Amino acid sequence: MASCRIPLLCLLGLLLVVASPAIAADDSGGIYYQLALLWPGAYCEQTSAGCCKPTTGVSPARDFYITGLTVYNATTDAAVTECSNQAPYNPNLITGIGLEQYWSNIKCPSNNGQSSWKNAWTKAGACSGLDEKAYFEKALSFRSRINPLVRLKKNGIQDDFELYGLKAIKKVFKSGINAEPVIQCRKGPFDKYMLYQLYFCANGTGTFIDCPAPAKYTCSKTVLFHPYKKWMLKQQLNDDSAEFYEGAADPFQLPGLAMDN
Repeated sequence: MASCRIPLLCLLGLLLVVASPAIAADDSGGIYYQLALLWPGAYCEQTSAGCCKPTTGVSPARDFYITGLTVYNATTDAAVTECSNQAPYNPNLITGIGLEQYWSNIKCPSNNGQSSWKNAWTKAGACSGLDEKAYFEKALSFRSRINPLVRLKKNGIQDDFELYGLKAIKKVFKSGINAEPVIQCRKGPFDKYMLYQLYFCANGTGTFIDCPAPAKYTCSKTVLFHPYKKWMLKQQLNDDSAEFYEGAADPFQLPGLAMDN
C-alpha cells in the first residue's frame, strides 16, 4: 500500500506544476514577450479628462511610454496572466530604475504611477518567471533598444501634426530591429486616425520578432503623428524640466542600455 502512495504523490505534484500558468525562468524557448508603447500626444488629444503631471517628482520623458509587458505561450499564443502563485508587489524593489520617465502615468487626476506598476506586476509580471525588478528592467531594456521616437525622427517621421504612411512607420523598425510593430490608432482632429500605440514582440531570448498573433486594429493608410508638448499637461512642469517638452533635449536612452542597430 505504501509503495503505491509515492507514485500517486509524484503524479499529483506533476499535475500541480503543469496546471500552474507561471513560466519557468529558463523556459525561454516556449514564450515570447509583447511590449506596449503609448504615444502620449495622441492619448492627451483623445481623452476627455486631459493629461496631468505625475506626482513622482520626476519629469516624464517626451517619448513613448510603456503601458505593459506581457508574456505569451509560444505554442498557443495565449497571454500568461493572473497566476495564482504570484509574489506580492513591492514598490521598494523598483525604485530609481527609470519607470518614472518611461512607464509614466499621465492620466488625471495626477498620480504616482504605483497603481499602473502594481497592476502590470499582478496581471503579467508575476507570471513571467522573472523577479519583480528583473521584469520591469526587461521592459525598460526592450524600450531602450527600440528607442522609438529617436528611430522615427532619424527617418524623417516626427510628432509634427503631419500624416505618415503606416508602411513607412513599419519599415523604420523592420530595417532597424528586423521586426515590425503592430500599430494601434485612435480617431483625432479632423476625424483623422492618429498613431496611438505600438506593440513589439521579442522571443524568449530577447530577439525582436514580428508578433506571431497580432491583434487587428483599424487604421487608415496614413496616420497623424500628434505633437506632445508641455502645455498638454494640466499641471505645468517647472523650468528645470521644461527641456523635455520644448525640444531642447532629444529623447534619450537609459544609461547602459544600447539601442539595437
